[in-house]
Amino acid sequence: MATDLTVTLEEYAARYGTPPDPERLSALLSDACDMLLTAYEGRWGCYVEGAHPAFDRGYKAVACAVVSRAVNVPDCFAGATQYSQTAGSYNASITFANPTADLWLGRSDLKRLGLAGTRIGSIAPMIGDEDRA
Repeated sequence: MATDLTVTLEEYAARYGTPPDPERLSALLSDACDMLLTAYEGRWGCYVEGAHPAFDRGYKAVACAVVSRAVNVPDCFAGATQYSQTAGSYNASITFANPTADLWLGRSDLKRLGLAGTRIGSIAPMIGDEDRA
């Protein structure tokens, strides 16, 4: 039974290029994997490799995407949600989707992992009086 998810710097670099700060990226990848494992456990219980193939196929790509959203916030705009600049009659504005560089899972991430959608369950009724005390 596997209890740990891992994504390497090489797997990240193959998707998003060589990171400028490998130590920070390695820590964020570990945090993202922990976050994915927590989401899995909240939906399915203890992680068992192979029990949910959609999760096993997608977790590396999703972890890399989660980290990429966090590290792609420009340092000079850290914490800013919007930026505007005007010169004469011209105006430019930018709105940042993740200004605080948080790690977060979106609905499409959860769908890719098989963690979104409706679940159906049932409870078997008690039949007969012999089960009552």
